[in-house]
Amino acid sequence: MSKMNLLLTINDNTFEPQDYIIRKVARAVILDETETKVLFFGSLLVGGGVEDGESDEDALHRESMEEVGATVKIIKPLGEIIAYRDSLKKKYIVHGYLCKKIGELVTPTSTDPEEQSTEPVWIDIITAIKKLEDEISSLQSNRSSFELEVFQRKVHNRKVALTFLKEII
Repeated sequence: MSKMNLLLTINDNTFEPQDYIIRKVARAVILDETETKVLFFGSLLVGGGVEDGESDEDALHRESMEEVGATVKIIKPLGEIIAYRDSLKKKYIVHGYLCKKIGELVTPTSTDPEEQSTEPVWIDIITAIKKLEDEISSLQSNRSSFELEVFQRKVHNRKVALTFLKEII
């Protein structure tokens, strides 16, 4: 895939950290047949880390099957988000793709107990955007209740989903 447009940088610092480990991630905005609902995996868009030797497309196909039992077709790239997670010293480079579900959902292939207990859910796009905005606001209001890593993970994942959803409306 060609170079992505940078949509957002999430950085709680006043500088760009230089010594962070790079972690590539691919996320899918998977639409239903009516193109009004998007498939969520818990509070996340489907997707995850791109393993060594794997393309974004390969990672999306693997993650979609592992998490929600979906076969997907990439329609188009949505853009790139950079997110710094300070306590992990990681720089996440997240590529988002608009995808369509092909066929029916099947039993997910993940062997991770936490992933196995997470149900995929279809949410109306506008409702999902409002829900993510409310969750981000609530998390930011209660920042002192969370350890840094938990706070950044929760907020960053929601900002990633929100940004990619706003690209499709």
